[in-house]
Parts: sequence; structure tokens; C-alpha cells
Amino acid sequence: MVTWMENHTLSETVSISSEPELTPDTDPAREDKEANHEKVHRKQDESKERIIRSAMKLFAERGFFETRIPEIAAHAKVGVGSLYRYFRNKDDIFNEAFRAAVLELSRFFDEASLKNSSPRERFFDFWQGLGIFSHRKLDQLILIERNLSSYLLDEESHKEANLLRKKISDYFAPFPGETNLKSVYPSIILGSFTGILRYQAISDKRLENAILKESAEMLWDGFSKLPKPDTNKKKQTKKS
Repeated sequence: MVTWMENHTLSETVSISSEPELTPDTDPAREDKEANHEKVHRKQDESKERIIRSAMKLFAERGFFETRIPEIAAHAKVGVGSLYRYFRNKDDIFNEAFRAAVLELSRFFDEASLKNSSPRERFFDFWQGLGIFSHRKLDQLILIERNLSSYLLDEESHKEANLLRKKISDYFAPFPGETNLKSVYPSIILGSFTGILRYQAISDKRLENAILKESAEMLWDGFSKLPKPDTNKKKQTKKS
């Protein structure tokens, strides 16, 4: 990393005035105004963040149609009028909450640095990563899985959903070059994982690592039996 430094010539100014001259940079009134302005913006950002977090939770638990704006506002501890300062309507809240959830999951796997070369190891690393993420951010994971292909997504959300699907598909495709089921890998994986979470919630049981491991074994067993692409056939087709 290169640190850039600038040398400035400092000049001293001698003033005979008994009172210091106020410049725009040292005007106390201006500084107070800027501080208050920053405080207001910070408070607004915090309110919007609470709304998004509350929306994630309620949309994940109840779904889009069973969640109402007054309920989101009450959960976020803001007035309904305040909520409309940040969002046009419920669709707007839903899509921003969805994109925030997708971003968090995508960042999580980027930072996890899953680099195993073996397809099986990569798959199990990914599955274990879902377990870690769900412990911290279950609402986000459920919101993503339920709505990854939802017609409720706007254009920007569709774009983010497609990028996440591609990232997942590219990461743990069982066999290089196999494309028959590649597009549905994300739905299979996320659907299977969240299905286990729902079962555990209904049965009021703690999610055990043994169950996650056995489930991963079963899922991988199915993936590993997919036919490998016939590379020789592809080469012959290109030659002809």
C-alpha cells in the first residue's frame, strides 16, 4: 500500500485584533449546524436500517401478503408516516430488504474464502457455511430462499438474484462442464437447507450438526450420481 502525503507550506498570520476573525472553517455556528445535520442523517440511517431489519424478519416469518406496513413500522419502532419517508410502498420495502439479504449472503461466502478444489469438499464447505450463516442471520436466508424466483422482485432485485444464483452454481457445480441441472442447484441447495430448518422449528428441536451432516451426505450422494459430460463426444461433434 502506498501512502500519499502532501507537503503544505504553513504561513503564520499575525493579527492585532483583540477578537479572532471568524472564517467559514472556524465559525462555531456553522460547526454546530453541520454537527446537527450529521446527527439527523445518522438517526435517519438508523431508522431506515431498523425498518429493513424488521421487514426481513416479518417477510421471512409471514410472507409478503400476510405482512402489513403498520406491523413493520411497529416492529421497527417508527411511525407509519416516518416509514413512508424512506419507502414508497410495501413492494419497495420488500425489494430493498431482499437485496440487503442477498448482499449479506454473498459477502459472507466471499469472505469465507472457500477454496477446496475437490467438488465434494467444496459442496460440504458450502453446506457448513449455510449452517453458520443461518445461526447469525436466519431471517435473511429464509427470505432469499422463498423469493429467489419470486414475481414480486423488481428489475434490480432480479439482477441481484441472478448474480447470486450464478455465484452458487459456479461454486459447487459437481462436475465441470455439467449444465443440465446447474441452473437449479441454488434452489435445490437452499430449499433443502431451509426445509431442514423449518422441520426443526416445527418439531421444536435444536438444529444438530449430525442432522446437517447426514442431510448433506444424502444430497451429495444424489449429485454425485449425475452423469458426467461425455467430453469425447463433444470433441467429435466439434470436429464434424
